[in-house]
Amino acid sequence: MVDSSTSSVPDIDFRANPGATFYVLSGPGGTGKTTLIKRWRQECSDLGYVANITTRKPRPQHRADESGLYQFVSRGEFRRLVEAKAFAQWVNPSEGKYYGTPIAPLEAAIAEGRDLVFDYTPQLYINLRRQFREQVVGIFIVPPTFSELLRRLHGRGTETGEELYIKEQMALQDLGYIDEHHYHVVNDDLEGTVSTLKAIRVAERHSLQRIGRIRELCRSHSPRTMMFYYDALGTRVTNISPNNDPRSSAGGARQ
Repeated sequence: MVDSSTSSVPDIDFRANPGATFYVLSGPGGTGKTTLIKRWRQECSDLGYVANITTRKPRPQHRADESGLYQFVSRGEFRRLVEAKAFAQWVNPSEGKYYGTPIAPLEAAIAEGRDLVFDYTPQLYINLRRQFREQVVGIFIVPPTFSELLRRLHGRGTETGEELYIKEQMALQDLGYIDEHHYHVVNDDLEGTVSTLKAIRVAERHSLQRIGRIRELCRSHSPRTMMFYYDALGTRVTNISPNNDPRSSAGGARQ
């Protein structure tokens, strides 16, 4: 009989901080990603956002509220930042317009274990995931139908003519990247969609992929055994004996 009170039992602390997670709302333009981020951050004050640096001019306030979303710089300053390797990534989507995500706030968030949220195209999401694979979670945002997406693009009034046509074609291309993401969310109701995003965040904080320390800690204390019934006393193997084989009884085993 083994006295469990004298056995060596490890004191394992199962509580864990999942570390920083980068939630990327990705998908075609006009799906409401910016609005979702603003509302999500209003309800979750600990969710951070990194302002993008851009060379384009600010939009008129009556068209869009861009407060806190962008830092506007000259093309000369943008080039200086590129040459200084200050960006996690940067892009030139159209003539004269450059956008970049500064890398320093991302590295600081990882060091401090803070969550961030991003508003990206699928291509930018994939590129960020390549650099921060342990942190990035992709959430593909779409409206209920593609016709609704077109209605939103036309209704927001930020593009006209050829620019609007390009946005429509880009939206079709963006749909081809849906399977690169972790979640698919239809934005048909603002409050409901934000609730879904908050639920995703809760789920991710309990994902073993996010808390690898616990996974490795449990493995380090668990014996490497085959998957069979509990063998706390280690007797199942030694009990395998010809004397206990029912086929060795009178008459022998049937062939």
